Amino acid sequence: MNCGTDDGPRVTLSTGHEIALPLDLEFALGGVTVPARRDRLEALLPADLSSLAIAPGIGCVTLVGIQYHRVGGGGNDGEGANDGETGLEPYDEFAVIVPAVRGSRTTLPFAQLIDGEVGGYVHWLPVTTDASVALGREIWGYPKERAEITVTDGPRGLRAVVGDGETGMSAVRLEVPRPRTRVATRDRDWTMWSYTTLDGDLLRSRARIRGEIAVDSPVGTSLEIGSELRATLGCWNRPLARLYGSRARARLHAGDSVDAL
Repeated sequence: MNCGTDDGPRVTLSTGHEIALPLDLEFALGGVTVPARRDRLEALLPADLSSLAIAPGIGCVTLVGIQYHRVGGGGNDGEGANDGETGLEPYDEFAVIVPAVRGSRTTLPFAQLIDGEVGGYVHWLPVTTDASVALGREIWGYPKERAEITVTDGPRGLRAVVGDGETGMSAVRLEVPRPRTRVATRDRDWTMWSYTTLDGDLLRSRARIRGEIAVDSPVGTSLEIGSELRATLGCWNRPLARLYGSRARARLHAGDSVDAL
């Protein structure tokens, strides 16, 4: 890791790409949240995290297809522009995220929100390019791997298909329709935390996400999860909510070790 701009450091990846942090991104996304068995989710989480309980013995998992339009360079989310060009080509990604809580003293449904910090633990993150694998793994410890993925955002909505490829994971098919009205779509400005493990340390990374994004009923969504992934997560194919945005932006900051917080 080298010294960088006033915004943050610059990191040179094993691929030779130089990344200025924080990293600016533009993308389309479509996702759903489904219920899952908490005992299965707890087995996937580091010791410092607990699955967010939504009912006794029930947690949840969020599955999101992402089509990146731009990776780095020229972004401005109100925190100051970061003009670092990365040379990284746009790519497709599929995220399997476990909503998790850090520091809560209870596992009662939703009571964790009172005394804990909520974020998302990234369980699986297949992508379509080798450079994006290096980007995620070397800076944040994201569990990225090359896979057969197709993410398309069209007039009817976003469709994501993840094949078996070399990942050993069963396929996922996800279709998230565009909102029929603008009632569910708002100009949002969120700050979110993601958790990953890098070199044995639990990292917490901050992401600021902006754009016109809909969060509403899952009516019209279609989800198929292969048997192997479904067994690992202990989840059902019944979405609780859907997420959609055709032109979102994010600024992703370097991670901090949870032990140092």
